[in-house]
Amino acid sequence: MLNLVAATGCLTELRVLPSTKAIVSWNTTAPVDTLELTVDTANGLRSRPLPYVVFEAGRRASLDGFDNVAKIATDVVSAPGEIVAVHVHSHQPLIRVAASTPPAGGPRNAAPAEDARRELDVPQRSQYVDAFPAERGWCTAASIAMLAGTFGVTASVDEVAASIYDAAYKGTGNWAFAVAYAGTRGLAGAAAYLRDLVNVERFIAAGLPLALSISWNAGSLPGAPLERSDGHLMVVRGLEANGDVIVNDPAQPAVRHVYERAAFERAWLGHGGVALLAAPPERVDDLLRCANA
Repeated sequence: MLNLVAATGCLTELRVLPSTKAIVSWNTTAPVDTLELTVDTANGLRSRPLPYVVFEAGRRASLDGFDNVAKIATDVVSAPGEIVAVHVHSHQPLIRVAASTPPAGGPRNAAPAEDARRELDVPQRSQYVDAFPAERGWCTAASIAMLAGTFGVTASVDEVAASIYDAAYKGTGNWAFAVAYAGTRGLAGAAAYLRDLVNVERFIAAGLPLALSISWNAGSLPGAPLERSDGHLMVVRGLEANGDVIVNDPAQPAVRHVYERAAFERAWLGHGGVALLAAPPERVDDLLRCANA
């Protein structure tokens, strides 16, 4: 379930469906310095304020705070007990904050929705940038550039990569940093756990592309650009009449590609079912409706 709300100054409480893990993300157009999270669990415990991230120009890093109640690993908060609320502390007021926990149910066995059998106009961006031939892992940056470009926000892949690089993680794959960048460009966004492709169909029917994080082993995702991947991001832009998934895969030579529905859903849900969402602020209610459908 996704909870995405307007921030209340420098301290905002987010209630979540009980779970042992959560992703917290935020939107602001200003530098936020350090963010800290306080975690409440179902057994009545509360963590101390845990260092989460520093996110400002020239200094961006995940801080991996922990205590005996909860711990943060890059962009995922976890706890031995079930998390029921997260308090987001910032040094500067935020615009929005979000927390998402994995859905309680498994994937639904549903036929592809008729209103989602369409293809959205999403700009195509490769993760391989000629000016940076040594950089091979910019799939998150390329995906965010594509989502932003859908809504008229121009951003080059290398610009996004520089803006989301996590100095502690030593890479550009931090999910929360990716949607934070979208926030700096005036979009609303969140990192969210989704239940299945039924949720994805709701986004496509609403005209909202989204980025999904997937992984696969040799032979498990026919047509994949690499033999295997421990984590790769791509943008879903539509569905074919038979339900197969139309994507902009930044690792594919032609970028636009179609993956067989069942194999793609397994590759995505097997990697956690995480989506990165970004849209104009006036569509926040649509993001919530589709994510929690």
